[in-house]
Amino acid sequence: MARQCPNCLAAAPATKILTRSSSFDCPSCHTPLEVSGLSRNISAFIGLVVAALVWKVSSAHYALHPGALGWVFPVVFSYLAYSVVAGLVLIPTGDLRLRPPESVAEGADSSSTHHAAH
Repeated sequence: MARQCPNCLAAAPATKILTRSSSFDCPSCHTPLEVSGLSRNISAFIGLVVAALVWKVSSAHYALHPGALGWVFPVVFSYLAYSVVAGLVLIPTGDLRLRPPESVAEGADSSSTHHAAH
């Protein structure tokens, strides 16, 4: 099943998958996790396919409108379709994996605000 911690098999909430897919902790065992690259690529690809279909349909509909409406609305609608569909696909297909130790250390180092110039 997707969205399970590989360490303790606890289910991760969908909100964590969508908002913090590159770095979050398991809600039960606090192991650093991330969404796998394959899950991200699948959701991005399906989002692009749906966005292309929405663009094609909406550009055919607005082709007879002169001015900016003929090209602005299809772009806006396809962008919105990509944004919604990619997120909705990532929720059920979000396969979690343990975050590598080097990215855990980088996340801890990047949070410090100490600079040599201060």
